[in-house]
Amino acid sequence: MEQQQLLDLVRQGGVVGEGGAGFPAHVKYDAQVDTVIANGCECEPLLYSDQHIMANHAAEIVSAMKAIIKATGASRGAIGIKAKYSQIGQLFEAATQDSNIDVFRMDNFYPAGDEQILVHEVTGQSIPPLGLPKDVGAVVANVATLLAVNNAINGQPVTHKIVTVTGSVAKPSVIRVPIGTSVRACVAACGNETVDDPVYVMGGPMMGKVIDDQQVFDETVISKTSGAIIVLPRGHVIHQAATLPEAIIQKRAATSCIQCRACTELCPRYLIGQEFKPHEVMRALGAGGSKPESIKQAQLCSECGACEAFSCPMGLSPRRINGLLKQKFREHRIQYDGSREIVAEQSQFRDFRKIPTSRLAMKLGIHHYMALHPEFVGDISPATVSIPLQQHIGAPSIATVQVGDEVNEGDCIGVTPEGALGAMIHASMSGKITAVGTSITIQGARREH
Repeated sequence: MEQQQLLDLVRQGGVVGEGGAGFPAHVKYDAQVDTVIANGCECEPLLYSDQHIMANHAAEIVSAMKAIIKATGASRGAIGIKAKYSQIGQLFEAATQDSNIDVFRMDNFYPAGDEQILVHEVTGQSIPPLGLPKDVGAVVANVATLLAVNNAINGQPVTHKIVTVTGSVAKPSVIRVPIGTSVRACVAACGNETVDDPVYVMGGPMMGKVIDDQQVFDETVISKTSGAIIVLPRGHVIHQAATLPEAIIQKRAATSCIQCRACTELCPRYLIGQEFKPHEVMRALGAGGSKPESIKQAQLCSECGACEAFSCPMGLSPRRINGLLKQKFREHRIQYDGSREIVAEQSQFRDFRKIPTSRLAMKLGIHHYMALHPEFVGDISPATVSIPLQQHIGAPSIATVQVGDEVNEGDCIGVTPEGALGAMIHASMSGKITAVGTSITIQGARREH
């Protein structure tokens, strides 16, 4: 398949990066690279969606990789999985026979599935600060995205999502749902919460968004980038960390940081050679921001949370400090002007400083959930879906339907504005359009269960 043909099919299918922020895939694959990497690491604890996808769709994932390898002119492909996924590894070995695709097995550490960490593991090269995988001749695609690419090649747009529902629920499960399904319906399909006053994490326990307001929760729906719903009791350590007021975070950082360097020495970005030193940001903050060159380093933070959840002996929040600073830099349009070089010596102890997932789970207070192992229970069919027009990086899609229109599953209902970065949106169920705004609501004929 020629590159432009692949890009057109991926664009028409509305495919975005499902393992991250939703970057439109047709733009990512418009490149010439040496290596195509499939990301099947699922580095955050408690997530099982990608494992289900790999166990049941290995051949489709490999087929999509072959198409991308040809389109991008790559000489090789690599499927990054954890070594503990032994059966999945065997499936991929069988599916990649007589091909230029290798199965790359990794340790069980956090954040193995971070794009830049995965590139370093597979290629041995480090992406420069604020760079992209293509800067070192690579392109990375999550396995869920690759399944969507395979479907798009076969004329099937993105309409559904595989989601893990776990934590304090009656029946932790992996489910398949139409995009736009309410998160409340997903939890109900798994037997509802088992705690009286729950909070919810949309995504993984490290980088997911914490929702502790029931109204907000009831309004939240599954999008193309949703991967998990974790139910926790109110007051859980993850809830406390996410809701600590900004003023307290900043005051603690300025008064309690002991400059032990643990946040830096265990920082995944630092350990691949990027000149990012979180302890220097904390020191500069404590000094009243008198060292702007140190403060600007915050722009290099991936906000993986390793510093605050695992490294800091004082219980401080370098990740949230960096996030707040990054927001201020964006508001004032201040660009990073520091070093973009790689310091190779910083990687010499990296193998000894990878964060074991099991120890991270202990620190997070979720170790008792680790034994749940949610199983796939099939599809849920809600009566109504509310499909957001903004599910991706770039401009919101423009609705192409009106209230009262009848649509079939897979019909295009939202297009990218002319000349803008974006992705097409498709109906995730058949039915009647009942509302059009920032989301498109479809009323179907089936009942929620």
